[in-house]
Amino acid sequence: APQPRLDGDALLALASMSREDLDSAMKGALVATRIEPGSRVTGRVTRVGRDDVFVDLGGKSEGQIERSELPDAAPGDEISAFVLDVDENGIQLSMKLSGGAAAEHLEQAKLTGVPIEGKVASRNAGGYEVRIGSTRAFCPSSHISRLREVDPDAYIGQTLQFRVLETGDKIVVSRRVLQDAEAEIKAGELWGRIDVGQEHRGVVRNVLNFGAFVDVGGIEGLVPRREISWAGNADPTTVLRPGQAVEVRVLEIDRENRKLTLSARSLEDDPWHSVGTEFLPGSTYKGKVVKLETFGAFVELAPGLTGLAHASRLHGATWTVGEDVEVTVMGLDNERRRIELAPAGSPGAPEPAATEVRGTITDVMANGVSVRLEDGRTGWLSAREVDLPSGTVLAQRYRQGRSITARVLAMNGARVDLTVRSDDEEKNWRSELRQSNQPVPPAKSGFGTFGELLGKALKK
Repeated sequence: APQPRLDGDALLALASMSREDLDSAMKGALVATRIEPGSRVTGRVTRVGRDDVFVDLGGKSEGQIERSELPDAAPGDEISAFVLDVDENGIQLSMKLSGGAAAEHLEQAKLTGVPIEGKVASRNAGGYEVRIGSTRAFCPSSHISRLREVDPDAYIGQTLQFRVLETGDKIVVSRRVLQDAEAEIKAGELWGRIDVGQEHRGVVRNVLNFGAFVDVGGIEGLVPRREISWAGNADPTTVLRPGQAVEVRVLEIDRENRKLTLSARSLEDDPWHSVGTEFLPGSTYKGKVVKLETFGAFVELAPGLTGLAHASRLHGATWTVGEDVEVTVMGLDNERRRIELAPAGSPGAPEPAATEVRGTITDVMANGVSVRLEDGRTGWLSAREVDLPSGTVLAQRYRQGRSITARVLAMNGARVDLTVRSDDEEKNWRSELRQSNQPVPPAKSGFGTFGELLGKALKK
């Protein structure tokens, strides 16, 4: 058969081409001959459509890949992908091999590390049977996932991505290798933004007597035994299990040694939320003695909610650990999360009306003064319970941060209603004003207010 011949125009075109253009044309021709299902190609993104990304493969060949596989692609990006199909619709590309193309190019997938898709068919004693197209492969149990699943049969029927580890008579694949690589990238990103107090969703990797190890975005952290549950010293093995998803809060970060300390105690379930609503000062409740010390007894009022009955309030009571007792809430310290208790009916019962108490002013408003009492309770001194001279307001007498002495008027739920003594309180207040060189309104004596007296003097 006669050999094809180039016409004169074609020869002139070749002669006028630079060395670079000629090399490019030859490479393009070579690329075109290699574009077949299963082959790996490299190209440059030319445009990004709504559903597909278009790639220039050279030699006037253009491939397309689903945008879901390259969500961040931009024109000019260079990518490497596998050819899935070549037909009248063009060249279909993918970042992974699947189906028949995967089965035909297992050796290439092993060498390049490109993921392949396989469907988990069944589970046996050693691992899982995976179907890659019509080819059978084996995935060891330890390689099906980097995080243990509560139900090992949950993978059956799922189509997953794997890395080919071995080919030949027995094809061995791993999903964990891919996950480890991805977790390493995510962990690096997470270390840059993780902070104390943040809440994250994690997966329990291992449970031991002293706590549980939880994977959080590729970082493994420890939940100490005390942070497993609000119920106190709970046994971790009865609360958590490997593969369980948990919400955790970051307590401590050791960036140098790449360690996290976490808490699995939910803030929403914090038993302290019931303090001030279900547990009120002055009220009596049933509890269980959980610990005895020389300075007092710890009594559990509810799971995770424990108060202290100080030795000075026990008055000879001989409690034992595990004993059910009745106690009265004597005081609350919200800031330090402490509950002060006393045996019900003991001399340490709540103060009767008119008992003198001391505290620190926390806020001064038009209608009253808020006071934090020395025992942690909140007191309220209504403006009606203050003997103010005519023309003066509470802010003239009381200042935030100052100490105050008052008498118990009544218990109003979690609040202690207060009143002040008109004699001593009045003298103390006037003395403080004189020492600070502030105007002192006159006491009630029928001669008018300080403003009225000043007005009369000016008129003269």
